[in-house]
Parts: sequence; structure tokens; C-alpha cells
Amino acid sequence: MVQASLSLVIPVYNERNLIEPAVMKCLSQLRTQFSDFEIIIVDDGSSDGSSGILCALAAEHPEVRVMKNDVNLNIGISIQRGLCAATKEFVVYSAIDMPLPMDEIPRLIQKMKDCDLLVLERDGFAGYTPWRWVCSQINRLLLKVLFGAKFTDLNYSQVYRRSVIKEIMPLAKSPAFTSPEMILRAQAMGLRVQ
Repeated sequence: MVQASLSLVIPVYNERNLIEPAVMKCLSQLRTQFSDFEIIIVDDGSSDGSSGILCALAAEHPEVRVMKNDVNLNIGISIQRGLCAATKEFVVYSAIDMPLPMDEIPRLIQKMKDCDLLVLERDGFAGYTPWRWVCSQINRLLLKVLFGAKFTDLNYSQVYRRSVIKEIMPLAKSPAFTSPEMILRAQAMGLRVQ
């Protein structure tokens, strides 16, 4: 059992078929790994009944908190809202299709001993269409050339110390620039980024 508290932020938009299995899997795994955790799900104005499923899960499981955007704002703003609502020592976000395996989180928290922000990089890009892969590569190149980004994957997931989140909250509302701006701000402020 990890001796730290965790907030897991998950943005959703019209994902009614994925919500319950994903949340139940997260609950099952996190309960064995952390004595203190919360799952913050930000519903980005879903219109497919996702909200009802989320409310039922929150009513049944005290670790689940639901936030709702009245209209679809975008994943970047939803992630920002979830990060700002976190109450635990460490904060991580993932998508509802769980690209970040929950069993990796304890190992990642152990790496946080000497850093404020841990940038996770993917080995592969499962599910990417050729067009999305090309756009991703262009985005990476622009971030490196224009801003001197030191990491190759700024749009996957990160682990944050909650104490630094408000200082590095982005000005951008773009879904593609939320996490890159937070990483670049953390570096510019001299925070410990690995």
C-alpha cells in the first residue's frame, strides 16, 4: 500500500459504454494500492446519458466525485477543472479508455520523491489514425522549435504534486496546449520536472 494520497482525474464526453467498466476497474485497483484516493470525473457536457451513469457511481462509491460542464467546453478545460478540484497530495489524469494502466501509478508515485511534475511518455500510439499521428508529430516539432520543449510527449499524462498545480495552470484553453503549457511553465519556474 502506497503511503501517499492520490487524485485521479478523468475527463469524459459521450462515453456511456466505457464509464462503468473503467470506473469499477479503477476503484478495484486503487483500493488495493492507496488508503486515501479520489476519482474526479469531469463530464464535458455529454448528451448520451453519461451523466446519469456517473451520478449513480458517485452515489454508490464515496471515492468518486463528479463535475459537470453544462456545455461541451473541450478536454483541455475539463482537465484543468479536474486538476483544480483535486484534494490529494498527488494528482494524475488519464482518459476513460485507460491508456495509463492503474497498476503503474504506485511506481510513478515512488518517482515523485525528487520532483514536482513527472512527465509520462508513450512507447507507442495505439488507436492513432495516420492523420492524428501526423498532427501529433507536427505538434511535437513546433513545441520543440518554438518553446524548447525537452520532452517528446507533452500530451499524454503527467503526475503532479497538488501544491504546484495552481502556479502552473495554463492560460491556453486549447485541448492540445493544456499539458504542454503546464510543463513549460513548471520548467520556466524552476520546478523539479522529470
